[in-house]
Amino acid sequence: MQLKMPIEVRRRDDSAVPRPEPRSVAAEAVRLIAAAMAGAALAHFLDPERGRRRRHTARDRALATGRRSARNAVRRAGHAAGPVRGVAHRAGGAVHHPERDYDEVTLARKVESEIFRPVDAPKGTVNVNVHEHVVELRGVVERPELIAALGDAAAAVDGVERVENLLHTPGTPARHAPPSDPAEVRARANAHHGG
Repeated sequence: MQLKMPIEVRRRDDSAVPRPEPRSVAAEAVRLIAAAMAGAALAHFLDPERGRRRRHTARDRALATGRRSARNAVRRAGHAAGPVRGVAHRAGGAVHHPERDYDEVTLARKVESEIFRPVDAPKGTVNVNVHEHVVELRGVVERPELIAALGDAAAAVDGVERVENLLHTPGTPARHAPPSDPAEVRARANAHHGG
């Protein structure tokens, strides 16, 4: 039996060049599998009969995934910005515009949003009407203390000049608005409209 000595390759300047390490079986297997997968992918997409459809489908799916990812990123950014906007809003406090002149419908909605804000507010049994910045509350409430509380809350809304609180409790007669003096109504309208 003859022993083989490792062969050393020498350069012209007589320095030894290290030989590359032999590749492991696992590395060779990974390279072989990767090459086979690349070949299968090429065969799949370059198929003369169905390759064009497959390429277009793959392109459409990739573009859809990109669009979906962009939408999700925008949505996540909006969700992340929400608490910051909330903190900024709370820090700024409520915005009141005493000089703003609201129309009757807007003023009625503002009053409703203020007086019906609590969870236990009697939303279905109280009507809010506004005429010439005078709020009229009509309806039935369960507790007598709600009558004054709802009237005070309505009076605190910007743009309300007066509140006619005609609320009553069950079993008590309904209150009626006081008769309006035509001269008073005209004077109020002229003062409001600057006439």
